[in-house]
Amino acid sequence: MKRLKKNLLLYLLLVITTSFAQKKIKLEYQNDNLIKQIGIGLVQQVKPHESVLFYKDRECSQIKTRDVNYGRNVIPFLYKVDYGILFFLCVERNDKYYKIAINKDDYAYIKPTVKLLFYDWEDFLKNQVTSIESKDLKANPFFDKINGKPIYLKNYQTDDESEVLEVHNDWLKIKNNTIKRTYWLQWRKNNNFLIYLNLLM
Repeated sequence: MKRLKKNLLLYLLLVITTSFAQKKIKLEYQNDNLIKQIGIGLVQQVKPHESVLFYKDRECSQIKTRDVNYGRNVIPFLYKVDYGILFFLCVERNDKYYKIAINKDDYAYIKPTVKLLFYDWEDFLKNQVTSIESKDLKANPFFDKINGKPIYLKNYQTDDESEVLEVHNDWLKIKNNTIKRTYWLQWRKNNNFLIYLNLLM
């Protein structure tokens, strides 16, 4: 009888844990707070409404999930499928797989195909981003140079059109085309993003 109660209790704990783990998370446009990594770059799914298989192993032989449910079992880094935006954080790659972070504690592998594009961070920041916003201008203001003096930008708006001129480790040299100013901004620190990225204009 004791063994039956113990087994029943273990079963209930397993059911509760599984259902909690499968709880759907409301996704934002940028979800770095749910992944907590920087990785080596991003993998873009070119057609977000088409299915992609996620595998458990580097050989891409064991399917991790056939039914991808964004916000439940996979967290994209950038997510706005109605605008064709679906990017995953990549931590490792070769010609046989992309290893992507699907949440802060788990990974999956996807096979490189023509439906997927890889961008290292420099390429992505320079060529895909249309505006950049500091998450906290008090803690991470604009600078006149790397580790220089903070500067105030009159008429600055978070949706100003801007371009990255240079990527120097944790710093970006940015040209704000709306107010015609150039400045530096720290974009990452350890495994944390300090900025919001916009691909839409």
